[in-house]
Amino acid sequence: MKKLTTINALLITGFIVCLFVAFKYFTLEFSDSAEYTEKDIIEYKLYTHNLLKNVPRISGFYKFSYSNMSGPNPALIYRAKFFGTTDTKQISTYLKKRGYIKESMCNLAGSCWSGKKLNETVLVSVENNPNAVQIEIIEKIQ
Repeated sequence: MKKLTTINALLITGFIVCLFVAFKYFTLEFSDSAEYTEKDIIEYKLYTHNLLKNVPRISGFYKFSYSNMSGPNPALIYRAKFFGTTDTKQISTYLKKRGYIKESMCNLAGSCWSGKKLNETVLVSVENNPNAVQIEIIEKIQ
């Protein structure tokens, strides 16, 4: 009898955990935007672009964000923002090693980089007050 009660308790606990994980997954999957850190494991794995997962951590304080832009020009936008720095040398070196080419002209504030994917643009910008470097990947949905 005691063994049956233990098994039932484990089954109910397992079911509740599965419901929680499914709920978390579906709320994340259908979200329009998110702001998170690397410690938010589920968000980090689901939303972070591979290029940003391996980007040099140029400061100790940074955060990530994701946006799903709809409308006439739909796009997925992935960002990493590093606070307390304005040095982009390591980021530029990293992008060059990954095969990205710095464009001579950029319609956005910062430096634009293009890679192998035609629908993808990488923007590296510096902000002042507070000092920060932002890397933004704009992936146009076709």
